[in-house]
Amino acid sequence: MIKKLWNNERLREIFLYCLVGGLTTVVNYVVYFLFTRLVGGEGSSPGLAALIMDDSFQNVGLIVAGTLVAWLAAVAFAFYPNKRWVFKSKGGDVKRELAQFLSARVISLVMDVLLMMLLAGALRMNDLLAKLIVQVAVIAANYFASKFWIFKRR
Repeated sequence: MIKKLWNNERLREIFLYCLVGGLTTVVNYVVYFLFTRLVGGEGSSPGLAALIMDDSFQNVGLIVAGTLVAWLAAVAFAFYPNKRWVFKSKGGDVKRELAQFLSARVISLVMDVLLMMLLAGALRMNDLLAKLIVQVAVIAANYFASKFWIFKRR
């Protein structure tokens, strides 16, 4: 049964995208955490009681800077696995694909920053919880951009 599912091209692509997207999210989250906690001097994770509302984390500038640094690391990590393993784009115009990949990721970066500012800044949600929630939306947006624009089979 697993072999039958694996042989289904669409299901295999979605599984691989979730795997690569999950690893990209780990890169994004770890870099964000390290940046905001090391640069921001938070020192430790918030306690269990602060998972939803976190009045102690009010530095929106640090949230945005951490999001940008994490984005750079995630984009650098994600291009090759998406091109080669998920969407099986072989050869082709690598410069065009890279330019479109970066363009789409800039759009999702704007979405990432705005949602982080809304959730962690305006609504005072714990920034680490907000980051996880936002990444779900970012992964979905990036999948559709990659599937139907960047690595679209021509």
